[in-house]
Amino acid sequence: MLTRQDCEALDADDSLAMFSQEFEPAPAGVIFLDGNSMGAMPRVAPERAFKLLHDEWSRHRRHAWTVADWLDAPQRIGADYAHLLGARPNDVIAADNTTLNLHKMLGYALRLSMCSDETAMTLETSAARQYIVYEQDGFPTEIHVVQGFIHHSNGRWLGRPISSPSDLESALRDDVAAVLLSHADYRSSYRWDMAKVNARARAAGCRVIWDLSHTAGVVPIELTASDADFAVVCGYKYLSGGPGAAALAWIRPALQDHDWPELPGWLGHADRMHFQGDYEPAAGVLSLVTGTMPVIQNAIAETASKIFARIKPAQLWLKHRSLSQTLVQLLEQRCRALGVRLVSSDNYDERGGHVAFSHPGGGAVCEALLASGVVGSFREPDVIRFGLAPLTLKHTDLWDAVDRLLVILRDEHWRDPRFAAVSV
Repeated sequence: MLTRQDCEALDADDSLAMFSQEFEPAPAGVIFLDGNSMGAMPRVAPERAFKLLHDEWSRHRRHAWTVADWLDAPQRIGADYAHLLGARPNDVIAADNTTLNLHKMLGYALRLSMCSDETAMTLETSAARQYIVYEQDGFPTEIHVVQGFIHHSNGRWLGRPISSPSDLESALRDDVAAVLLSHADYRSSYRWDMAKVNARARAAGCRVIWDLSHTAGVVPIELTASDADFAVVCGYKYLSGGPGAAALAWIRPALQDHDWPELPGWLGHADRMHFQGDYEPAAGVLSLVTGTMPVIQNAIAETASKIFARIKPAQLWLKHRSLSQTLVQLLEQRCRALGVRLVSSDNYDERGGHVAFSHPGGGAVCEALLASGVVGSFREPDVIRFGLAPLTLKHTDLWDAVDRLLVILRDEHWRDPRFAAVSV
């Protein structure tokens, strides 16, 4: 049985404890368990934003593109996070948002859907391969991106949704062009075995696009070692890039530079500052940059990326595993008798960044938690999610959060009518 003293001992042995000082602390009495929705703000972010507004934009106007080096921020941010993805620095870029990058990756993958040998790359697409495999209950933007390709293809592309991980094997036939999967489910937190899926898809002659939004920055990811093809990451969840931060995009080096990007833009041109009329893609993932990047947002995001650039991945993974295992054990030992059931897998290697549990009170329980100072999130029909950010959370935070949950359930505070309306 875990005690609060056990949690204190784990915190005393935390090799990442010093990094929590680099983020703005939570208000007194508040416990943020929403790293899967919005990461913590770096302390220096307001100062960096002020500097950009007053010392760069106001003082230099258009010359700030050169003086402040706004143009290269997408490459710098991508390089800072690359080691957390098991990727080379030059192969990750910060551009646009998750939806647009998924669209770029899927479009490129479909055009290369017949390429099984990168040394003899061809761009002819077999008419026999016309299916896109995706998760029927995946995150809506993933589903909508697939639906968009199907809708606009005049019958060229078809969808093959899977309703559970066990369906993937039978779905991967020789008529599949591409697969789009979320590395961890946004509700249950179920995490795919990336290496196994990549190998199975490769054997079936198709490519996988991974959405890493609920795993990047918290659990082990080895894009290169697992032989992945494409990946996209939300920038404002565990990576703390701030609301609306650019998403990250990655393409396996062997698959780069074989065709135009799905969305050609002037800043993805090979000669971007000479304003050529004829498009020529820039080398590597730089071609994924479309138009003018979000300069102010990139400046804020870079304050976070510089922190993560100094983190040893192994330490981050170890801390998150400890937090996740601790939370699961606390929920089981303290709240199971009150109706709490673990929705996430009890196997850590099958969990993403958050731990999901259910209770008949569902959204009302989540609202009661908010009122008590515990910021989690709710998903239909009855799932409550606690997102675990290793750099800012302590094990004692989890004890205190479960303590408040225990009181809410034991005394049935969640039945109060004021908790009936569930917030975003």
